[in-house]
Amino acid sequence: MENNYYRVLSESAQASPSGEVTGAFRVALLPDCDVYRGHFPGRPVCPGVCQVEMARQCAGRLAGQSLLIRRVASCRFLTVATPDACPCLDMDISLQPVGEGVWTVRARLYDDSHTYMELKGELGV
Repeated sequence: MENNYYRVLSESAQASPSGEVTGAFRVALLPDCDVYRGHFPGRPVCPGVCQVEMARQCAGRLAGQSLLIRRVASCRFLTVATPDACPCLDMDISLQPVGEGVWTVRARLYDDSHTYMELKGELGV
């Protein structure tokens, strides 16, 4: 999905002594992606599953490896995101190690006016 549905414009990361890794990503939604032709023609919206996938991929960048979704504890879609109304968004991610190759994740997709998605769960290799 990266460079097709969205593009990372900037990213920053910090690691703490406890092993927690936090990151901030600035992403641009790419309105020419086929996803928007199906959701919905003439009035594109960002499907929730694509927002979750974006969080998974950004978390993998922080972890330095591809991660799989092991568990979603909660996922809230608070406002409809569209590539027209909000072409650039911010994503904050926190990864806390809980075992070998397993992380708890907290992700938030937002802009200056709205929070679009909040995700809590577990990712792993």
